[in-house]
Amino acid sequence: MKLPKWIVWLILVVAVIAGSYYTLVSLRRAAAPPEPAKTPSLDNTPVRLYGRVEPLHREVFLGPLQPRRVTKILVKEGTEVHPGQVLVELDSDVEQQAAQLARLRVLELESQLDRLLDELRREAPLTEIRPGEVQNALQVLVLRVRELESRLDLVLDELKRKEPLSQIGAVSAQDFSQKILEAKSIRSQIATATAEAELDFQQKQLQAESIRRQIATAKAEVELKRRELDKLTLVSPIAGMVYKLDVRIGELLTAQDYTRIVLGERRKQIRLYVESYWFGKIRQGDRFQVRDGETLEPIGAGTVTEVSQYVGVRDFRTEDSLERMDTKYGQAIVCLDHETDLPLGQLVLCQRKIAAK
Repeated sequence: MKLPKWIVWLILVVAVIAGSYYTLVSLRRAAAPPEPAKTPSLDNTPVRLYGRVEPLHREVFLGPLQPRRVTKILVKEGTEVHPGQVLVELDSDVEQQAAQLARLRVLELESQLDRLLDELRREAPLTEIRPGEVQNALQVLVLRVRELESRLDLVLDELKRKEPLSQIGAVSAQDFSQKILEAKSIRSQIATATAEAELDFQQKQLQAESIRRQIATAKAEVELKRRELDKLTLVSPIAGMVYKLDVRIGELLTAQDYTRIVLGERRKQIRLYVESYWFGKIRQGDRFQVRDGETLEPIGAGTVTEVSQYVGVRDFRTEDSLERMDTKYGQAIVCLDHETDLPLGQLVLCQRKIAAK
């Protein structure tokens, strides 16, 4: 049955109108600007961060201050150590000889001081010598003073006996005057000898003080040499274990080789590298599950104990050696719940168990 023409034309008109409307609507939708997508909530997003294994409170590097050869190794890797324990001894023959000379110098000065003090005890000044201690004053000048005092006593006694005789003329006035002059001369000699004795005593006191100062200087030099020797003995500054001991006897060890001896506590922590979009989302007390960075096998769990307030920059290189990408990051410390045998520097993946509120 053949349709009338007007029905055919009506169908064509409706089809054209519908197509035109669909095309117009499609063009309007295509020309409209895109609607922004909703920002995902980071609080509900699983937190996965990479980090490195290190000893609790970080590792300790040990190295010499002066280049020296290793003479003795007293510990091995994995050995438990305590503060002050000797780990490695370095060549110190020259320093030991210098320290021995400094000690001998102190002994020599102390011997000189003892001899001088003994002389001073025996040569006390005349003003400090009591009559009963005259025999202890062995100095020549002091003995000379005592001799002159004895002569003066004799002359004064003779003057007392001749004074009455001179008044009656039994003794000539010339002899009496001569004795008086002799007494004055002896008194002058006594004063001179006394001054000389006391001056000699004071000089020896000054000499003793000078020797004391030299002893103090020599002892300070001994202490300096001892500290120089201590610098050539590498001791543990902490209680922990030896993680790395890459030294050999006879090998030259320099200050630049400090990374060859690594110490630290047995317990471990993880230093997380927090990307910029996680800033403010990681807080103290957050619990993290720790997995191996390559195999993703569970290793343990830990708690965030510190969150750094410092933002640094890390450089990442792509397969193109000339292409580099910089990104900002912060740091956080996750303290592991239990001791593990994870090697230092191992890369781990930490996933937060419970989102921070």
